[in-house]
Amino acid sequence: MTRTDIINYLIKRYNYKSYLEIGVNTSAQPGYNWVGVESETKHGVDPNVDTTFKVPSDEFFENHVSQMYDIVFVDGLHIFEQAYRDITNSLDILNEGGTIVVHDCNPTEEITQRRERASDAWHGDVWKAILKLRIERQDLSIFTVDADEGCCVIRKGSQELFPHCLDQDIYQYKFLDDNRKEALNLIDPWDVQRELSK
Repeated sequence: MTRTDIINYLIKRYNYKSYLEIGVNTSAQPGYNWVGVESETKHGVDPNVDTTFKVPSDEFFENHVSQMYDIVFVDGLHIFEQAYRDITNSLDILNEGGTIVVHDCNPTEEITQRRERASDAWHGDVWKAILKLRIERQDLSIFTVDADEGCCVIRKGSQELFPHCLDQDIYQYKFLDDNRKEALNLIDPWDVQRELSK
């Protein structure tokens, strides 16, 4: 199961019509997603790619939003603070019943989650944004599909907040590695339908 499969499944399940992609790969890059998404309306945001809005995501949210979206795919700058802003800003422009999908949420090696790229694969510390939302936002439903480097699905709803020990540094990779399933609410790909039906 790929990010595109998950996005298209959500589009078909909920009859979504409008799609926003934050961080648009080109066809020459791995994980090219844009062309495979089956939505009537597709808008992209990326300062380095010739797409709908060739601006940084912060500028897009501040100056260029002119509509609401059914589904948003967040795959921009792989830094905790930016990913968190992209997610929370996306929640503000999400139609009722909409969904956000966030990529790169389940790094399985410490080197790939560093804030500066140190290997061929780079997930950055996006996972910290998911953990923060799992700890703080009871008004969201959040789970991460254990596929395609971790695809987190976020919808307005409710969740049991993830309890954390105050004596632990929860934003260190060791904490994620020791608590991956619970921290990310990690599920197998075949459990997506069941999770959405809760």
